[in-house]
Amino acid sequence: MTETHGVGGSDALDPISAHVREQLLRDALGDCLPLAHVDSVVGHAAVDSLSARQELLLRTVRSLIDDGQMVVGNIVGGSDERVEPWNLSLDDAMARIYDEYVVHHDDQNWVFRTWFALTTSGHEAAEALKEKSRRAEKPSDLRGG
Repeated sequence: MTETHGVGGSDALDPISAHVREQLLRDALGDCLPLAHVDSVVGHAAVDSLSARQELLLRTVRSLIDDGQMVVGNIVGGSDERVEPWNLSLDDAMARIYDEYVVHHDDQNWVFRTWFALTTSGHEAAEALKEKSRRAEKPSDLRGG
């Protein structure tokens, strides 16, 4: 039996995973993201079953963490909330996410238990994506004013 929490980093990403990954990077600019948000973004991708959705989420999350663009952990703080990274290896963190999100999916305890935040590298990548989007929109926005 194949376990999806062992899927490799961003080198193996298909176009749907790459799109989800980019969306998550943009969404995390200035915010911590709960696993519920990640699930919502994945849900908007073209997946046809819960197992496909779970596999896509796990693959994408693993690539973001493995590439050093996001950390996963617990949310701490009040008005200055931040993610306190788990002190786990990548494989152990993914096993924990797998257990909460796949094995115990119906419990819904995973919704706001697991959080993600950008690293410095992830912030730079997200800013570059934001700038790329801005440049892509400019030519069509020639209305002036």
